[in-house]
Amino acid sequence: MSKKFFDRFDKEYLGRVAVYVISCILAFGVIFYIGYHLVGKLSPGLELVDATLTTVTREISADAYIMRDEEPLYASTSAGSVVSAVRDGERVSIYSKVADIYSHSSPEIENRLLEIDEQIELLEKNKADNRSVQSTAGIDSKIFEEVFEIRRLAEDGSYADALSAKKKLILEIKRKEILTGEIKDYDVQIAELQREKNSLMSNLGAQLGSVYAPRAGYYFSDYDGYGGTFSSDKIDSMSYDDFMAMTDAEETSYGESCIGTMVYDYRWYIACEMSKADAAYFLDVKRCDVTFAYSGEVLKMNVYRVIPQTPGSRAVIIFESEKMPADFDYTRMQPVTVSAAEYTGFELPIEAIRVIGGYEGVFVLEEVTVEFRRINIIYEDNGVVICTGKPEDDGEASGSEAADNEVYPWIALNDIVIVGGRDLYTGKIME
Repeated sequence: MSKKFFDRFDKEYLGRVAVYVISCILAFGVIFYIGYHLVGKLSPGLELVDATLTTVTREISADAYIMRDEEPLYASTSAGSVVSAVRDGERVSIYSKVADIYSHSSPEIENRLLEIDEQIELLEKNKADNRSVQSTAGIDSKIFEEVFEIRRLAEDGSYADALSAKKKLILEIKRKEILTGEIKDYDVQIAELQREKNSLMSNLGAQLGSVYAPRAGYYFSDYDGYGGTFSSDKIDSMSYDDFMAMTDAEETSYGESCIGTMVYDYRWYIACEMSKADAAYFLDVKRCDVTFAYSGEVLKMNVYRVIPQTPGSRAVIIFESEKMPADFDYTRMQPVTVSAAEYTGFELPIEAIRVIGGYEGVFVLEEVTVEFRRINIIYEDNGVVICTGKPEDDGEASGSEAADNEVYPWIALNDIVIVGGRDLYTGKIME
C-alpha cells in the first residue's frame, strides 16, 4: 500500500475520533447544565411556612418567699403530743379549739393521725359523688413522682420532709382507689379509719389540755421560725437590700411548746428576686398566673409592688394572693414559675428574618413571585420570633412612612413565608 493511502486513513480516523470526543464533551456539558438547574429547582433549600397566628407565654422562674401576717401559737406545756382539732389552713373563730395536748410524745402517731384525718376528709368529700371508672394516668404520674421524691428526700437525710411527702403519696393512692371504683362503701372505710384513730389516741396517754385561737384566723400545725422575719407588714416599706437581708436571716427560736402558727389575714404574698430585665415585664401587668412547684397549683396573683435594686441590675417583685387554697404547701421558700406576658402573632424561624433597606421583614411567595413583607417583632426565644404586621398604635401613615408601606407592605395572615433559599430578591420569579 502506498504512503498516500496511510496518510488519508490516519486523517479520517483522527477526524472521527475528534468528532466523537467533542460530541461526548458537549453531551456531558448539556447533562451537567440540565442537572444543575434541576437540582436548583428541586433542592429542599426553599423551605416554606404559613403565617398563622399563635400565642406564646413568657414564663419567668424564681424562688418565692412567702410573707404573711402570722404569729406562732404556744401551748401551756411543752410535754406530750399535739393533735390538731382542725384541718391545716382551716379558718377558726376567736377562742376556738385548734389542738389538744397529750402526755405521751409520739411523732409517729401524730403523723399517722394527720394522715387519717386527711383520708377521712377525702372520703367524705367523694362520698356523695356517683363516680364511674375513669382514666387514672394523671394520678399514676403523681404517685410515681411522690415515690421518687420520698426516695430523694430520704437519701438526702430530710426525713421530716419525707414523712410529709408520704402523706401526699397515701392521699394520691386513695384518690386512685376512689376513681377506679375500688372503694365502694365509703361508710365502711370511714368507720375503719375512725377506729384506727381512736386506738392511736388511746396510746397518747392523758389529755393535758387544749389550745385555743387568740384571734380569728387560719391555723397551721407547722411553724418554721420565720414568721416575724417574713411578716407582711414589712412589704410596703421594704427595700431591695432589706429583702436580701431577710433571706440571709436565721430562724427565730420558738421553743418546744410551739404547736403551730396563726395567720390572721386571708391576703398573703410572695417575694421573688429576679433581674430588672425580667421585672420590667410586670411594670404594666396587674394580674398573672403563678405556678407553685411543691403544690402543683396555679394561682392568679396580683402584682403588688416592684422593688428595684438601686443601683444595680436586680429587683424584687411582690405578688399578692387573696385566696388561701386547701391542701396548699406553704413552705417558706419554694420555686415558682410566673407567666409574665402573652404574645399573639406569627411564629416564624429566626433564620427567615431579613433586613432590606433598613427594615426587618421576610420574603414571601406570592404565586410564583418573591416579595418582601415588613414585620414587627414582639418576642424572641429559642430560635423563633413572634411578629405582627403593622403595629396597632401606628395610626394613619403619612409622608415617607406611607411610601414605605407601598414599597414594603406588612406581613398578613396566611402569607407563605420563605424560610430558606438562595439568591432571593423582590420580584424574582420562582419557575
